[in-house]
Amino acid sequence: MTEELYRYFEGSLSEEEERVLFRQIDADSELKKEFADLQNTLALSSMLKYQGDGFWSERRLRELKRMSAKNKERRFIFNFMKYAAVVLLIIGSWFLSQHQTVKTYNKEYTWIEAPKGQRVSVKLADGSSVILNPSSRLRVPNAFESKQREVLLEGEGFFKVAKNPSKPFIVATEKYNVRVLGTEFNVFAYPQSGEFETELVQGSVYVYDKDNDANGIYMKANEKVALKEGKLCKVSSIYRQYQLVETGIYDFSDVPFKNLLTRLGLWYHVRFQVDRPEVLNQIYQGKFRQSDDIETIMNAIRDVGKFNYKIVSEYVIEIY
Repeated sequence: MTEELYRYFEGSLSEEEERVLFRQIDADSELKKEFADLQNTLALSSMLKYQGDGFWSERRLRELKRMSAKNKERRFIFNFMKYAAVVLLIIGSWFLSQHQTVKTYNKEYTWIEAPKGQRVSVKLADGSSVILNPSSRLRVPNAFESKQREVLLEGEGFFKVAKNPSKPFIVATEKYNVRVLGTEFNVFAYPQSGEFETELVQGSVYVYDKDNDANGIYMKANEKVALKEGKLCKVSSIYRQYQLVETGIYDFSDVPFKNLLTRLGLWYHVRFQVDRPEVLNQIYQGKFRQSDDIETIMNAIRDVGKFNYKIVSEYVIEIY
C-alpha cells in the first residue's frame, strides 16, 4: 500500500481510490502508523523550511528522499518484475512453440519418387546422397531425429552415407533394415518382389529383421546379403554397377536372364510371359542405358541372347 500513500500525498489518487485507501487505513494499524509518519515528515519538512531551521529541514528532507528513493526502487523492481514476467512468458511461449513445431516437423515426411525407366539423385540434409533406381520411392523425414537418421526405401537405391558415429543412418524396408555409420552400399527391396538384397562397397553395415534387432548379419566391404529360402545369407561379392551409379549404364554381365527380367519388370512396370523356361538360366554379356525405353533395351539383350520377344501390351511382354 506504500505506493497508494505516496500517490495520495502527490495528489494523483481519484476520489474513489482515496475512499478505498482511508477505509484500509482505518482497518490496519500498521498502515495507519505508516500514513502518520509520512504525513508528519512531509509537514515538518514544509514548516521548517519556512522557519529557517536548515539542519532539521535538511535532515527530514534527506529522510524523505530516502523514502522516496525506496519507493521508486520498489516501483522499479515491481515494474521490472512485471515486464520480466511478460518477457519470460513470451520467451517460454516461443520456446514451447518452437519445441512443438520441431516435434511436429519431425513427424512430417517427404516422398521422393523415381518414375519407371528413370533414376533420381537425392541429396539429404546430413550430406548423404541416394540414387534411386526406376520405380523406387524414398521417404525422408523433414528433420532427422536427434539419435538417428532414418529413411524408408521402397525399391532400389545406392546410398553414400555421410559418417556420423553418434547418429546411425538406417535404411528401413518392408522386412529388413540396414544400419550404418557412414559408408556406400546398394539396397534392393521392392515390396512387390518379395526379395531383399544389400551389397556393401565400403565400411561395414548391420542388416537385421525390422521386428527383431538381434536377428541380423554384420557385413564387411565386398560382401552381399540376400534372402535364400526366407533367410538372410551372406556371400562374397564385388559391386559391379558403378557405371549405373555414375552414368546410368547397367551391366548385365554374369547375371542370369531371370534375374535381369526381374529387374526390368520392376523398373519398367511390365510383366514377362516366358514360353521357353530354359532361357531363364542363360547368362548374357552386355550393357544398356537405363533411361532407354523397354523396347530398345529388349532389342539390345536379344542381340546377344537366344530368344525372341513380342510386346503384347504396355504392361506385358512375351518371351519365346
